[in-house]
Amino acid sequence: MLRSDPSRPGPRPGSEGPLPEVGGILGGVLWCGAVIGWWLTRPEGQGPGILMVLLLLVVPLALIAGLVTTLRAMADLRAEAEELRLALDGARTAPPVAHTTAPRPATARPAARPPEPDQSEMFDEPPAPEPAPDLTMDDYLRALNFPESEEDAAGIDALRRVLADPDAARLLRAAQDVLTLLAEDRIYLDEVASDAPRADLWRRFAHGERGRSMAGVGTIRDRAALSAAAARMREDQIFRDAAHHFMRGFDRSLPAFGQFATDGELEALAQTRSARAFLLLAQAAGAFSADAPTDAPS
Repeated sequence: MLRSDPSRPGPRPGSEGPLPEVGGILGGVLWCGAVIGWWLTRPEGQGPGILMVLLLLVVPLALIAGLVTTLRAMADLRAEAEELRLALDGARTAPPVAHTTAPRPATARPAARPPEPDQSEMFDEPPAPEPAPDLTMDDYLRALNFPESEEDAAGIDALRRVLADPDAARLLRAAQDVLTLLAEDRIYLDEVASDAPRADLWRRFAHGERGRSMAGVGTIRDRAALSAAAARMREDQIFRDAAHHFMRGFDRSLPAFGQFATDGELEALAQTRSARAFLLLAQAAGAFSADAPTDAPS
């Protein structure tokens, strides 16, 4: 998961100034000067011809231009990643809503629009929020896994789009909180041992089935991580509240995934950092034990 200091304002794309371009121009001028000076001062009749000199000029200049373009793109990606981190952290100040629904992929039927208010009441109503962009299942999966690094352009782009969905943004903020708290105990979900997920079990679980038959959904096998998470939930009120808030939100999002996801997408969902955090916390709380009641919430 991307990490940063939320108290520091993030740079915007291109805000690092024209340093790559200035360096490229200076390098190109120096190289051209060196080649032309060498060619003009060579002994008459010796050295390469004009065609070779042109190649000596053009090829390095093309390489310098490519390097400058790459450095600028990397700088812009770092700036965009910082903006996304600040968006996740800053959105926590938004007031909570009374009802939360599961994020729905783009194939879901759009919700009905509420009736337009009377003209006399329009000045008393807040402006309607802009509709969230069309999101695909791949967007949700990438966002729930969080970008791999600041150079993960596809992951950053997917996270930005999904954050425009208020319901999904709340789930992602809750997941980020849990992943950050787990990292304090050196629990990183990429390194936690687990079995391969089963799409059939995940689909039944997403449709609301609970109890002993769902024990196979709990695929985390890292005893040390499970013990540490269980101890933290017992002893740390802040951790326990954050974990329960995240698990409730993730559990509410599952029916939409179960309805629209393919078996491969359900398996990919189970491998995301957010889903692995859900499994770790749910198993630590005993939700997938053989003694779990049939109607036990996750």
